[in-house]
Amino acid sequence: MEKRNPSNLLFVFLIYLSWILIDEFIPYLNRIFDFRKINLWILPAVRMTLMFLVSYFYVKLYEKQSFSSGFNFSFNKIGKNILWAFVFFVIVGAFAMPYQFLIVKPLTGEMKTASSVVSHNVVNPFVERLIEYLYIVYEGIIEVIIFVGFFLDRLAKRWNWPSALIVANIGFALWHYNYWRSGWLEGSLMIIMTFIMGIIISLSYVKTKNSLSPVICHTLVDSPNSIRILLGMM
Repeated sequence: MEKRNPSNLLFVFLIYLSWILIDEFIPYLNRIFDFRKINLWILPAVRMTLMFLVSYFYVKLYEKQSFSSGFNFSFNKIGKNILWAFVFFVIVGAFAMPYQFLIVKPLTGEMKTASSVVSHNVVNPFVERLIEYLYIVYEGIIEVIIFVGFFLDRLAKRWNWPSALIVANIGFALWHYNYWRSGWLEGSLMIIMTFIMGIIISLSYVKTKNSLSPVICHTLVDSPNSIRILLGMM
């Protein structure tokens, strides 16, 4: 049987802080070498990989757990996980569309995308679109694994589920602080949207205790925009 050390919440929050620091400082590597000349998504992919590795080393070295148990990810009861992923995907859609049309668009004049999809004035070559699509999927998987399977789960084991959901998704929303670079109003609207969508997606984990379900749900939420990019649709 796997030997496990209990989670230390101080360490867990320090790991969250490390995610913020990684997110902040990775772009400065472009000052050493402009990786964007190779591909726009190289450093973002490095960022997500480092965030996962920091979390994994804590799980492996301190808690002495495997990836599966440390991030609560498995393909067991896959039908149940897919079902709850679709249920909460529908709920996300039921929230996101009215929020966009009734709040975001009237206040900002346009719809906003709560993902890493960037605006394109021209249709990029297929290979570049494919790389962007794969990055969006990869980012979503890592986000869920660390923020839900790792962060939320450990908060819930020490607190209660409502408190854990709120705190973990405040952390998730604030990790998207770059939204504020587009303006205080626009950024705040997207931070609020990210917080609420994060809670809804996290609820699929509450129902299954398996981060596979929110991974599927998050991927479905990102799919309309990521597929649009892949197909070269402006």
